[in-house]
Amino acid sequence: MASSERNAGFHECQLVTFHLGDDEFGADIVHVKEIVRVPEITRVPNALSYVEGACNLRGHVLPIIDGRARFHMEKKERNENSRVLVVEVNGKATGIIVDRVSEVVRVSASDIEAPPQIAQHAEADYVNGIVKLDNGNRLIMLLDIVKAVSGNGGAREQTAEQDASGGRFWEPSVEPASDAAADEQLVSFLLGKEEYAIGIMQVKEIIRVPERMKVPNCEAYVDGVVSIRNRLLPILNLRTYFGMEPEAITDQTRVLVVDMGGFSAGMIVDKVSEVLRVPSGLIQPPPKFLAQSGEQLKGVAKLDGGKRLIMLLDPSKIMSADAYRLIGGLEEAPQEAGEAESFERQNMDEEQLVAFKIDNEEYGIKIREVQEINRMTEVTKVPRAPSFIDGIVNLRGNIIPVLNVRKLFGLSDKAVTDTTRIIIVDSAGEKTGIIVDSVSEVLRFEKALIEPPPELLKSGIDSSYVEGVGKLDEGKRMVMILRLDKVLGCAQISA
Repeated sequence: MASSERNAGFHECQLVTFHLGDDEFGADIVHVKEIVRVPEITRVPNALSYVEGACNLRGHVLPIIDGRARFHMEKKERNENSRVLVVEVNGKATGIIVDRVSEVVRVSASDIEAPPQIAQHAEADYVNGIVKLDNGNRLIMLLDIVKAVSGNGGAREQTAEQDASGGRFWEPSVEPASDAAADEQLVSFLLGKEEYAIGIMQVKEIIRVPERMKVPNCEAYVDGVVSIRNRLLPILNLRTYFGMEPEAITDQTRVLVVDMGGFSAGMIVDKVSEVLRVPSGLIQPPPKFLAQSGEQLKGVAKLDGGKRLIMLLDPSKIMSADAYRLIGGLEEAPQEAGEAESFERQNMDEEQLVAFKIDNEEYGIKIREVQEINRMTEVTKVPRAPSFIDGIVNLRGNIIPVLNVRKLFGLSDKAVTDTTRIIIVDSAGEKTGIIVDSVSEVLRFEKALIEPPPELLKSGIDSSYVEGVGKLDEGKRMVMILRLDKVLGCAQISA
């Protein structure tokens, strides 16, 4: 059949032509929204093999596909010619990395022939035809780019609503005003260079990495088990779970004790970043290419105008109750009423603190008084303020005074470092930021381990600031528990 008969309703179209290896492809310009240089890409664990990760493109999370991997070609280092074609699929954008973009050409129906049964490097279903130019000396595979990116043929058409609105995906996003009731409070942490987060209500405590007892015949990501307050706790290595290279335990490595949905487990992470509030409007569902069905990624938070992407994990999808039973930690029988009451009493007999350091001393504030923990931010100086008031900060539209604990305690000042944090506390409904050298962890220990403060404290601070001293590691580690009302009250009197 002649090409003119095959394309009876088709006259001509414009193609964006590009190369993958030695082959030249063409995609209908209607589907290519823009062409950009390869940006910084955030890797996504356990994604499809050809998904490179995600990037921020003007405030939107853009999933990125490796074109070579998509068509089963040999991997190649990117260079200055590499580009990303931004393709729209069902009103959503996806990027595909190509070796280089050639040009935009206009072709007619007579230039297109039916594809052969096997198209080199590309699955034949994605090739709509072969374009012959320059008297057949230049062959371009006419690629159904939408089908190639989406992996199916059903994503070609937009919805009626998208057609009516013009299908404009790239409207600039406006960060919504923060509503505390609609905020998500998260604990963020690092694995390599990537940042992840878990809802704070699911994080029970944060501890240093303890000695683990290995368990035979478990999944490779189960690093062992520990006993905490007479309960068996499996320790999961998230690096191993996500297929990352192992890293040695350092002073910054922490274990997040997390509610996995019916049981608890510890997760080893490289470093805990901060506790932060994120307006729910800045969290979007993960693009479908970033995780396979049933995966652990439940959203992506876009901060700093989209420059900072945080991947939100669903702990309940990381380890199943069946896998937990294999370790021997889950009771088959339901909890008796007496056991529940005993557990409640245990909670009443425990204290949970946010531990932080000033110089070489370790202090703690009761976790119920802590609103969030932030990286050091720009502080606006206030004229004629007391020396221990560093100034004020703007926290999502709220003006909060910032107290320098070092100066209040009469200690020498210290330059801001990467570990400096501002702890936002709430006392009698008043929020205040407290600058500390570093935040250690979230501790939970028995109240029986807390003693009244000695008359002479090692640091020489006013003993009225200290409610008690927690003794950990058989007394080798001391944490001074601050009376927040006294600290802030004395600061106000001094001011």
